[in-house]
Amino acid sequence: MEEKRQSVTFHSHLDLAHQYWQKVAQKDSWAIDATCGNGYDTLFLAKICAGVIAIDIQEKAIENTRSLIQDLSHVHFFCQSHVDFPKSANEKPISLIVYNLGYLPGGDKELTTLSSSTLESLSSAMEIVLPGGLISLTCYPGHPEGAHEEKALLGVASGLDPKRWTICHHQWKNRQKAPSLLLLQKNFR
Repeated sequence: MEEKRQSVTFHSHLDLAHQYWQKVAQKDSWAIDATCGNGYDTLFLAKICAGVIAIDIQEKAIENTRSLIQDLSHVHFFCQSHVDFPKSANEKPISLIVYNLGYLPGGDKELTTLSSSTLESLSSAMEIVLPGGLISLTCYPGHPEGAHEEKALLGVASGLDPKRWTICHHQWKNRQKAPSLLLLQKNFR
């Protein structure tokens, strides 16, 4: 008798994140990739949203993302800190805001997101995301600043009003120092 194999729902935090992103993204809404890095999240978002605002503080990250994205005209690039979203973000229906924290893969590991700027950015994100929209934060507790950043984010998230926000934290239990996924969904009032 042939044994039936079960498929694994997700292999990584990104597989899981993508499932959530697809549930909230709408063809007429926009997403913000607040830390575009090498562009893989931006590319995924460009396939499921009307437009994407891609932000990174490092010019190299913007170049990497542009190279991957190529000619997708509905992706708008901003080389700046994620602390301040571009003014155009306030004019768009933002249903999804994505952070992939830490350092640029293949880049200088000393250049990393910091809890202070990420918390400030999160505050802005919470204001502009639409009701029903999602803020997705991939945290990397495997390095000291990443562990500090994750702890700070979890502290803020756990104090949010459950009438306004639904919070979920996915964490691998059998993989030490693996990335975790923090999701904040703005409730409809």
